[in-house]
Amino acid sequence: ARRLRRLLAEERARVGVAVGTWPELLEQARRAYLVARPGWIWEEVFRGALQSMKDAFWSRSYAVAPEETALAVEAALRAVIESTAPDRALDTTGMPRLPERPRRHVADLLRLRNALDGALPEDLAAITALLHTSCDDAIQSLRVYWIEDWPRLSIWQRAPVEKLNADSQASADVSLDRILQEAGSSEARGKGALGWLQEKLFAKSDERAALDESVQWIGVRDALQEAEVAAGMAQRMLEQHRDLAPADIGLLVPEDEEYVAALRDAFSLAGLPLSGLPVARRRRDLGREAVLHFLYCRQKPTPAMALAACLTSPLMPWSGATGASLAQAVMDRDYRLRAPAGASSETRRMLALMREGDESPTALATALSEFASLLRGEGDLSGHWAQAERSAAQVCGLLDGADRIDWNTLHRVVTPHYLAADEEMRYTREGVTVLREHHEPWRAVRHLVVLGFSAGRYPVSPPPSPVFASDELEAIRDRLALPLETPRDILQRRRHLFRRQLAAASESASFLVPRRNGLGETQAPSQSLVFMHRLLDGPDDAGDLVLDLDAHCEREQVRHLKLASPGAARPPRALVAEDLRFGRDLLRLRVDEQGEPKPESPSSLETLMVSPLAWLLRRLGAEPLEWAPEAPDPPLRGSLAHRVFEDLFRPEGPLPDPDALPDQVRLLLDAAIREMAPFLRGSQWRVERRHLHSELTEAAVAWRELVEKLGAGILGTEIWLAGRLGAVPVHGQADTVLGLSGERLLVVDYKKASAKGRRSRMERGFDSQASLYRTMLETGGPKDEGDRALVARLERARQRGIVYFMMNDRRALSDTTLEESARIPEWTAAEQDVSGNALALIGERLRQARQGLVRLNREGDERYFEKEAGFRPYALEVSPLIRIFMRPSEENEGQAA
Repeated sequence: ARRLRRLLAEERARVGVAVGTWPELLEQARRAYLVARPGWIWEEVFRGALQSMKDAFWSRSYAVAPEETALAVEAALRAVIESTAPDRALDTTGMPRLPERPRRHVADLLRLRNALDGALPEDLAAITALLHTSCDDAIQSLRVYWIEDWPRLSIWQRAPVEKLNADSQASADVSLDRILQEAGSSEARGKGALGWLQEKLFAKSDERAALDESVQWIGVRDALQEAEVAAGMAQRMLEQHRDLAPADIGLLVPEDEEYVAALRDAFSLAGLPLSGLPVARRRRDLGREAVLHFLYCRQKPTPAMALAACLTSPLMPWSGATGASLAQAVMDRDYRLRAPAGASSETRRMLALMREGDESPTALATALSEFASLLRGEGDLSGHWAQAERSAAQVCGLLDGADRIDWNTLHRVVTPHYLAADEEMRYTREGVTVLREHHEPWRAVRHLVVLGFSAGRYPVSPPPSPVFASDELEAIRDRLALPLETPRDILQRRRHLFRRQLAAASESASFLVPRRNGLGETQAPSQSLVFMHRLLDGPDDAGDLVLDLDAHCEREQVRHLKLASPGAARPPRALVAEDLRFGRDLLRLRVDEQGEPKPESPSSLETLMVSPLAWLLRRLGAEPLEWAPEAPDPPLRGSLAHRVFEDLFRPEGPLPDPDALPDQVRLLLDAAIREMAPFLRGSQWRVERRHLHSELTEAAVAWRELVEKLGAGILGTEIWLAGRLGAVPVHGQADTVLGLSGERLLVVDYKKASAKGRRSRMERGFDSQASLYRTMLETGGPKDEGDRALVARLERARQRGIVYFMMNDRRALSDTTLEESARIPEWTAAEQDVSGNALALIGERLRQARQGLVRLNREGDERYFEKEAGFRPYALEVSPLIRIFMRPSEENEGQAA
């Protein structure tokens, strides 16, 4: 349209002439003939008719994917309707001769049209009304000029054009016909090989043209390099040809935002303006997103990712920083949704709404209404806020009168879509001309650079129809005389468009062939390269036409290529990893109210032992904050097991009845899952829940028997102990403390693991946890001194032992030999020092930390801890930085020293 307007304006001034698209013509005709809009909402009528036909070919697909199915069926229905005259019914006498599948599909589409009871899409309804309106009722007459098949018009579109021209009182303007023919011409403007391609591409020809400098094919890495190469070529052309203007250079660009962004950046850096580059970007549908995620919040169990996404919505009544903090807490498995200090009443109420769940439609509708009222949408968010209100109201409408909540249907109704803003394109006379793959060329150029010349483009391959296969369309055309457009027709039409785009260039065309897509996957050149190769004298293989920039000899053959100035090669900067020296006491990074270092825990000291850098990153809160779908990983399974045992084996009470243990474990596990891992309540995790229940039941039975054989009593559970390791305060939470006869104590640590790994590190002297608990008992005691009986019992203990109960294989590992343990086959007592090596290394690490030294890990540390220390060093996985900054091991340096 833009090119045609230019041609009209260049010839002479005119009034009463408009250049536009089909939708614009139909709207102008509707106004000229005073055609009212239909009294129905097409989408509602169509969906109702679609759902009413339970036996149609689309019924099963609609139940699974209603949106996609509705779009496919609507497209097929439109194609059938538009292939028949507006006032005629389809001649079905040839139906019996159709194969079964297309026969059934056509029959169902005809039934669907009858079920619509005369309702049509708005544009087709306007055509029907226009055809039945007398020219005497029109307030303006219109004459339409167009070229056959440019654009292609359906039978329905031809009918109003013919009526408008028949009703028009103005005589035909020969000059307008001539200019229109000129604009739609695909005659060759170039010379040599370019002119031959413009004239003969996709046509049969036994003649070949010599391969000359008017065309070239350039192999590049990807779309980003394409944009840089195109910008450099434009610069080079302008440097070489002083009579060339930027507007004489054209870029034929795929309909892909990746190219739009890349070209904008590359040409901006090159200092070259672009004319006709779209600036519209797809935007997130924040309104529907918020409602969808809130529905997931009310449908328990709520996936953590949905909860976090809802918390971070820009429409929420809190700041982005608050939303990010709340979301990170959820991803860290804290589902309590605690309001931050000083939170507003709106914030507290919104968090309460997200905690609650729904069983009845009425409750959900009430919650949705309140949710929408609490959202905010100032400034640029006003449109999203309005969409959220409309979506919430739409869902409430579906819930009105319902006897149950159909969550799947509600989710589908508010499924977000990318929002395409109205395209804004700045056209200038001076800028480099941007032509688009699906659009007619709007300006002639001298040199054309075609970007994205890869498989599936130029022309774009027509998508397959989910309703009719290609051969079925051919059968329908043959036996029903229904001129449905086949993929071959679409491809032919797109080929003609590509030829017209090529015809916009008069001197040269360069085709950039990206070897990889945005995901780094290899891709082939456009299939059109084969047709071009057949028309040219050149190499035997079409692929050999492409000159790859990565090959020096081929790069030198590329014309107009802008090369960087030669310079001396510089090797990459060597990454030198040295131990970090901060010159301050790192143990004082965390201090209490009195200014004293906060205590270290057994787990933090183990992290320090394995990787001081990992310990420092945790102290600074510099660990990667990752979001990932929930899964019952080992840490979570361990936390659930600890909670079940803590609630099952209570202090100062009788041991649980062995016959009742399975039911007790089931109830306690369900309670723990509700609080700590609500996602596990989902039906997809049924097998994992059963397996975990079975494991914990067997472990509970074994632990009860072991406690009974020891003759022990449970003095306390989850007891915080505190003491000092030298000058460093330490604390830790003991899972259980058992009291034995003779004033003896056992501190128990439950491990959701097998005994083999723990036994291995104990035998090698690298188990620090047991000794640290003993140190806490000897140098301190319980943090909470309110339970005086427990404190007194711990103080007068004559023997203190540590035992690990390994839940997976139901064995006990201890650093202490008891007289009772000899009668327990599942009890293994270490005969050597289980922590000497670990405590020595921890002591060295603490000394270094006080001096401000952080020893970076060596490349051999991982193997050392696994082979020599007997355990897997998980601290090395705290951050990718730890492995990036590993130092080579030195011969005179002890491993992990």
